[in-house]
Amino acid sequence: MDQFINSIKPQKVYLDSADKAMAIANIAFYYWYENAKREPRETFMPAKALEQAFYTTLCDFSHLAGVLKTDSNSRIFVQVEADNLNMPIYTDTSCDIDFDTIRKSGFDTKLLNSTFDHARDVPAPASFFRSTIKLAEAHVIRLKNNSGVCLFVSVVHCLVDGQGYTTFVKRWAEISRWILSRNATTNGSFPEKHYIHDRSFYSEFWDIGTNRIDQSTRNAIDKGGNALTRWIAWLSPETRGKLIKLLVLQDKRINCYFRIQKENIDSLRATAQDNVSEGMRISTNDVLTAAIGISCLQSMRAVNIERQSRLIPSTLQFIFGKDEEPNDASLLVVASLRPRVNRQDVYDYTGNMTVARAAVIPMNQLKVEPTPKTLASITKQIRTMVSDMDAQAVGQHCHFVNKKSDGYVRLMMGMLGYKYKLAVSNHLGFDHYGVDFGMGAPILVRPAFLSFPNSVLIMPCHPDVGGCEIAMTLTLDVAEKVIRNTTWMSLVDKFDFNV
Repeated sequence: MDQFINSIKPQKVYLDSADKAMAIANIAFYYWYENAKREPRETFMPAKALEQAFYTTLCDFSHLAGVLKTDSNSRIFVQVEADNLNMPIYTDTSCDIDFDTIRKSGFDTKLLNSTFDHARDVPAPASFFRSTIKLAEAHVIRLKNNSGVCLFVSVVHCLVDGQGYTTFVKRWAEISRWILSRNATTNGSFPEKHYIHDRSFYSEFWDIGTNRIDQSTRNAIDKGGNALTRWIAWLSPETRGKLIKLLVLQDKRINCYFRIQKENIDSLRATAQDNVSEGMRISTNDVLTAAIGISCLQSMRAVNIERQSRLIPSTLQFIFGKDEEPNDASLLVVASLRPRVNRQDVYDYTGNMTVARAAVIPMNQLKVEPTPKTLASITKQIRTMVSDMDAQAVGQHCHFVNKKSDGYVRLMMGMLGYKYKLAVSNHLGFDHYGVDFGMGAPILVRPAFLSFPNSVLIMPCHPDVGGCEIAMTLTLDVAEKVIRNTTWMSLVDKFDFNV
């Protein structure tokens, strides 16, 4: 730790629109490692090496020891001061549950009796009376009889996107491996790396034009500003986090994990491909997003209809009218700028380089049983939208939103305006199973609760398993509908859920 503290230099990192849009979320994952050979604690994920590697890693990510602040112009920034460090939390503890019990439970994290549940939700102080948001946390939980280790890592989303988060965790693992192996290495040297945290790097890709701004973004930024959006942008990060916890996270949520084998993915993609326009090539992500969107949005609609029928008797519905059905639903898709520019150094940048765009799905397509043509239609819409999000379009979007101090809030409010909405992100391209601390790859990697209900993350499975795992954070009643959806479940090979 002393090495890290001595390396600190005062700095102020102003966040841009892509960062601020994520200021209401954390990125948090559980990494599960099994000690199948029952190696002694001194050699299996040794505590001293992991802790030393963690603080050595922080030397490359010193802004994670800063404090989130908002200035008089509602700009969010990270202030790092050597004499006022907001040190990331690091703990190494044991629990009385062994790895086999955890495995049989479907890796239910409730069994860990964790004390860091606050880090799984939104960036907020750990308690109401605490005034500072921790920007990063790492918790090593050693399972009974040294049967394995669960590693929980959380970083506030406004400082990293999926690529930046994975870079941080893999760097920690790389340094840990080096520490464990250096005694046996005759000419080894510390694996130095260069990372880019300065947000001016991202703004190099911005475009001041407006011809590629989609209409929903234009409406949200030009017409969506009001006293409420300005007030939310003005709030301190701590107050905003507490407010979101109070107002948004009241519904009972459940995490569902659905594993889909490669054969079923290929079959689904072939079905959609046969029904889209000739010459249009769709991706695995396109068709998975469409299938997920159909099942979840239909489930939300079914829950709402049942809820209305319970709350309002049919006689009163006849007199006063039924709850008005919206014309559209929103399927929010997150895309990264990195693969859209021909520069390798974009992968050294750890800040947010993502943009979310909404595919507007007509409700008529969600009122009936899904058909191959329905799947193809929504898949095509997603493919067209994603293809249009080239470097210029993403650059214009970020510049356009960044012009308003409350632009990210206006955009968020516009997206929340849909009655039925779902956000889908994709981590298939991230090497989560490459997080090897010297003991081999994790057996399983899963996200903690996604920050808001109706959020989905497409994850890779372990390389030995193949396929992918769909992590959904849904309200309990919607999750029950999804699990009973025979069309969706026909794709699923295995599923777990954690309440």
